[in-house]
Amino acid sequence: MSTYEDKASETSHAHDELIELLDRNEPKGKRLTIKFYLDDVDVDPSDAAVEITLRDAKYSDIARFTYTLGDPAEWERLGSAIARCCSLYDVEMMKEEGGIDQIGALNRDVYQCIETLYKGLELNTSIESFVLNMDLFPSSGVFPIFNLNGALFKENLNVLWLESDIPIGRSQTLMILPLLESTSLEFFNISMCIFENEAASFRSIISACTTVQKLEVSCVNTIECDTMVANLLRNQRSCLTKISLYKPIRLHEDNLSIIEIIDVLNRNTRLKTLHLGGRLRLDMSQVANLMCDALSIEGIHNSNHTLEVLMLECMDVAPFVRECLELNKDTNKDKVIRTKIARYYFRGDFDLSPFINMNVKLLPNVMAMIEGDHVSRRDAIYRLLRSIPDLFTYPSGLSRKRKPS
Repeated sequence: MSTYEDKASETSHAHDELIELLDRNEPKGKRLTIKFYLDDVDVDPSDAAVEITLRDAKYSDIARFTYTLGDPAEWERLGSAIARCCSLYDVEMMKEEGGIDQIGALNRDVYQCIETLYKGLELNTSIESFVLNMDLFPSSGVFPIFNLNGALFKENLNVLWLESDIPIGRSQTLMILPLLESTSLEFFNISMCIFENEAASFRSIISACTTVQKLEVSCVNTIECDTMVANLLRNQRSCLTKISLYKPIRLHEDNLSIIEIIDVLNRNTRLKTLHLGGRLRLDMSQVANLMCDALSIEGIHNSNHTLEVLMLECMDVAPFVRECLELNKDTNKDKVIRTKIARYYFRGDFDLSPFINMNVKLLPNVMAMIEGDHVSRRDAIYRLLRSIPDLFTYPSGLSRKRKPS
């Protein structure tokens, strides 16, 4: 791996080497990390630095360069190279932790550098994964707001991961929405973001995630966030198969809104993974009823047969729920329903009404499907036999005596 720390007079040479690496005709898979060091830029603009790391598909470093801002024309050359790099797959635009504490701290030189690199990314059509610290994108009138409506890279965007240390304002929220229009977007993470108006932002952002398959979100306002997630699960166009929902550990326990999400899963046939972090807790009896409402055969049929993984950070998943989750992994859902009926319906004083008028020829099939230990299975069969009087009556005119052979 080559490394390069430039001085002002050597910036052009460093850019030449990186541009040459970007221009190489290689298989798709290059990963570019752009990290801004802006801790004291509001005090001394010359302290601003940019570290750029180029990696291969296996995350092995190819080269790392550390630049001062230097000549804007050199950054334009680099931005153009990023735009035309057809092997670029993954891009991160980050800032040093503990850096600028307000977007106004960005001076004109830093802003121009960010804008130039972003314009290069905007025109790239090979990028599929984009990680962005929103603090680098201006949110006020100090500098022009970036417009992502025309971004070409969103056409093939598969992964979008956003972070922020500064609360994201309305203008930045509106800037995010065009990226969610990508029909190829499968994974969207905003669990590391904070918002000025969380309720309004979530209403806009989460409702736009209809093509997203995996969503990770963290929120302070429990009810607003969970209601938005529940509404997304109700949406027939939603493609969600996994949700990770986090709540800060400092929050009091608030489970009323989580109940709404569980209720929606009774009618959702797509979500396979639900991860609840922080102090979120669930009523396991409610979850058990969701997975298998064993009071009736119809209840079992209308239960959830899609959810396969339930992860809870502050409590254990009940054994019965774990069994149902394991059963749900079978892609043959008719088989899942039959297994749940056989395993969980014929217990105790189960409802006999579905079998009262059943054709007696079907009885052996019903008894054969009953599962359980020896005692419970015997009791279920005995109770079932007693419910069908026709088994013990003879049609009129037939003798009960055995005919001689």
